[in-house]
Amino acid sequence: MGKGTFKSYGVKEATEISSEIDAHVEEIAINGFTIVENVIEEFELTDVRRRIDEVYQRQASEVGGTDNLASINDEFVARCLLAYDDYFLNLATRSKITALLQRILGDYYILQQQNAIINSPEKQNYQVSWHRDLSYQHFVTTRPLAVSALYCVDDFSEITGGTYVLPASHKVEKFPSQEFVQKYEKPAVAKAGSAIVFDSMLFHRGGINNSTNIRRGVNHMYALPFIKQQIEIPAMLGGKHSDDAFLSKFLGYESAGEQSVVSWRSKRLEKIKR
Repeated sequence: MGKGTFKSYGVKEATEISSEIDAHVEEIAINGFTIVENVIEEFELTDVRRRIDEVYQRQASEVGGTDNLASINDEFVARCLLAYDDYFLNLATRSKITALLQRILGDYYILQQQNAIINSPEKQNYQVSWHRDLSYQHFVTTRPLAVSALYCVDDFSEITGGTYVLPASHKVEKFPSQEFVQKYEKPAVAKAGSAIVFDSMLFHRGGINNSTNIRRGVNHMYALPFIKQQIEIPAMLGGKHSDDAFLSKFLGYESAGEQSVVSWRSKRLEKIKR
């Protein structure tokens, strides 16, 4: 049997791969995750690391320091970075990711959250606990409600505390037994600049950083527009980008709840006049 040739019988339907996106879509559908390479160019990485650290320090100062963040299990996390630095909006809309999102979620999805995780060798991050990005949910759907894209700003490996995934766990309602998890958990090894893209219902966790360097990642969750944003991005931006056809939908301006019946109707009247 030649390379790339498979024998089968009784098979009337089969997936065919004709592009790199096809392969990523299939991996997410079956395994729950895939790795997309070269989402961030190598020359950008040093700058991205600096920007993450600056936003984190600014946010820590807003609430009285890192001790206060630690008290609510939010130390080493920078949230909604695009509201502090325009670069992170550029990061959230990389074409390699948005092309994949359109295939999986369709034409209308929003950025539900954007968080940077700073995994320090000195301290254990709260994200080492198993979780779904759609937290506290125990149901499954035939199609994804949300997709997460974890941009690797430093190398993700077993040594640096990279993300561990539980393949295909987006297909089961309950969190599996401890024995099952220990047997089947898998490190999603990815080079800096890559993105680990996964169904947001996939169980995953951060690893323990046993290296001597900080490991950073920027996680994005893109969701269907009926899912509420973690932090109301339109309110954070104060109207910025609302006049852009794509960004107004992407950032949640058009899916935010209206304050009155008149407001709801007025926006629709404006649309039909355009």
